[in-house]
Amino acid sequence: MQSSVNATARIEPIRKRLVTELIIERLIPAIATGSFPPGYRLVEDELASELGVSRVPVREAIRELSLQGILCAAPGRGWRVAPFDGRQIREICSVRIAMETMLLSEAIAGFRADQSNFAPLDAAIDAMKRAAAERDVEGLRRADVDFHRSAISVAGNSLGLRIWEGISRQVMIIFGLEIHRSPDFPAVVEQHRILRGFLAEGDPSELGTVLKEHITGRTLQSGLPPDPTNQPE
Repeated sequence: MQSSVNATARIEPIRKRLVTELIIERLIPAIATGSFPPGYRLVEDELASELGVSRVPVREAIRELSLQGILCAAPGRGWRVAPFDGRQIREICSVRIAMETMLLSEAIAGFRADQSNFAPLDAAIDAMKRAAAERDVEGLRRADVDFHRSAISVAGNSLGLRIWEGISRQVMIIFGLEIHRSPDFPAVVEQHRILRGFLAEGDPSELGTVLKEHITGRTLQSGLPPDPTNQPE
């Protein structure tokens, strides 16, 4: 009995973790919408005061986002939003394409064996349509992540899903920056409708090509310079 009590005492209090998560949920949209643009300086004391919390959960949130490459240490005191320049975005897109190609190749059989697996994707597309009609960037961003998370979850690869979750916040930010540079809301809905159709009936051998177009197509349309290593001489 004593060991059980001691074990429980070592578990992080729920409230502290929830506050950290809430802070992160405020920071990610601020970065994704450009309110905190790349290079923007963040100071713990100022953030804590603005959010009405202590410095401890702010510090934890900053630490977590820095480990994910979203924030970086600023010269002197404080932190800055990562540059999210062409190179960083291409690196994230490359990792994402590799991860989703692997996971969705495992998921395709599940989609075709059980059509009910499409229900979360269809719900996400419906949410995108509503967000597009209202020009709700935050709603569109969340629906995009929900679509991809639901799709790769069908693979049943828990380790792969955890690795994907590790870059999901960067993906959210890139998506937000893209939609602000090139606010073609209907195109986003259509791109996901096409990907949904591919998962239902497309040639699995073409998955990598389809995902590359899906993931990098908007990036190029929104003004990100293409990868120079892939350009014709």
